[in-house]
Amino acid sequence: MTLEEFYRENYPIVFGYLLSLCGSRTEAEDLTSETFLKAIQHISSYDDRGSPAAWLCTIGKNLYFNEQKRRKRQVSLPEEEGATLPLEDSFFAGEQVKFLLESAARLPMPGRQVFFMRLQRLSFRDIGAALNQTETWARVTFFRVKNTLLREWEEYNGTM
Repeated sequence: MTLEEFYRENYPIVFGYLLSLCGSRTEAEDLTSETFLKAIQHISSYDDRGSPAAWLCTIGKNLYFNEQKRRKRQVSLPEEEGATLPLEDSFFAGEQVKFLLESAARLPMPGRQVFFMRLQRLSFRDIGAALNQTETWARVTFFRVKNTLLREWEEYNGTM
């Protein structure tokens, strides 16, 4: 597999995962680029027993949390009120999908991570590996998140 093929195959997964963590398209793009750079620099440490996407998501997660630690040490300006995941893409236009993504963006960690990783079609095994958990943990967490989102949707529609 060429480097270009590796990048094209894994970019959507890594970007989607990092977007679920930070909620900012710009920040997710920057972190994704940095993730691939780190991966190339440390390719010798890749253990090919897991999927490359899980390995990349782990690198991205570590970069994200390192950035969060760095920001906490700095004086920060108040964040924009009501900031949510950017939903300008046309395929997010439907009310149900918009509601689902906005609700999912408010989920606590690690449920939010599991949900968005699953949306990127990562296997439960890979999700568990990326989050230093088991496949069963990833399945149970996703099941709980799915039920939470379903309840919220039913309450929103008044169909409960």
